[in-house]
Amino acid sequence: MILELSSLIRQSVEQSLEDRVAVSFSGGLDSTTIATVAGKNADVELFSCGCEKSQDLEYAEKVAETLGLPWRRVLLEKDKALSSYQEIYSFLPLEFLKLEILVPVYCTAEAAAESGHSVMLFGAGAEELFVGYDRYYRYHDEGKNLDSILKEEFRTLCKREIAWIKKICRKFNIEARFPLYDRNIADMVFSVPVEDRMEERLLKKGMLREAAKILNVPSIAVKRKKKAMQYGSGVHKILLKHSEEINRRYPGSS
Repeated sequence: MILELSSLIRQSVEQSLEDRVAVSFSGGLDSTTIATVAGKNADVELFSCGCEKSQDLEYAEKVAETLGLPWRRVLLEKDKALSSYQEIYSFLPLEFLKLEILVPVYCTAEAAAESGHSVMLFGAGAEELFVGYDRYYRYHDEGKNLDSILKEEFRTLCKREIAWIKKICRKFNIEARFPLYDRNIADMVFSVPVEDRMEERLLKKGMLREAAKILNVPSIAVKRKKKAMQYGSGVHKILLKHSEEINRRYPGSS
């Protein structure tokens, strides 16, 4: 089963490639799995966004070095975070909790465009496939039909996070691609009982971690505990300090 999953992931990443591609890279499990496969088949450049000494930047630098792939750090400071938030809000007037996770996307897409990239890979879809959020475990504990919830959230992801990322990337003439948001992978994963997919409650995404080992993903990424982008990059802390200003200037995002 895990061997089949690793093969499907490899195929999907390879089908997403051009001769030269950028990868939105946090040094976590999802992006490192994509980068590992892509780096063996294309000219790949990794882009990471975060505050100084943020966990994402620290991991990304170490993992990029292990992979031997070129890595570009996009430093997120207060002015950059607020200006990016403003730009995104101008064409995606979403609520705060949705907008904050798109700030690193905006910054890395901008940097990739400046480096001449036209295609960028993202790891969206992994959380829904491999039970990556704490709330999923709470749903299960509460007796909700978690399998149906996961399938529905995966199905509609193209209307939410994926649609938002695509819209941001189009602003920079970049095509966003999502190798883990793949029908073949989904059919295989959703055929596994949900209880088996959620066995690794502490680190989460146990099936993907096992497949990553087969794909020779660096162990530092395989063993890294899940941390949401807004926290791993540090963008949440920056924006929260200026929440009053944000709520005043962008009332629909509160």
